Amino acid sequence: MKCLRQLPLALGVLLASACGSSEVPSEQLAKSEAAVRAASEVGADSTPQAALHLKMAKDRLATAKSLNAKGDHDSASALLDEARVDAELALSLTREQQAAQRAEQAKQQTGSIGE
Repeated sequence: MKCLRQLPLALGVLLASACGSSEVPSEQLAKSEAAVRAASEVGADSTPQAALHLKMAKDRLATAKSLNAKGDHDSASALLDEARVDAELALSLTREQQAAQRAEQAKQQTGSIGE
């Protein structure tokens, strides 16, 4: 009889442990960190629009790490994806700005050669 009273408790504990998500995959964290690092290395801080997205990526990455440490792995995983996307956008915006600057320089150089 005593075993029957403890059965619901044991089932509850078993279900709770089975439904909980595991820690954020290290590969996902590494990809997000690498994207932030890549955007920083190409100079995203010097392009206003890219700098905004890089800051958002860094903030989301920090929040994701904190949530992961607190056990909120699902939210951390979602924020890591958002951080990676923001960092990739910052990288693209920076490269676009740099390409536009190179194109303008080439245009000016060809203009001065024709004179």
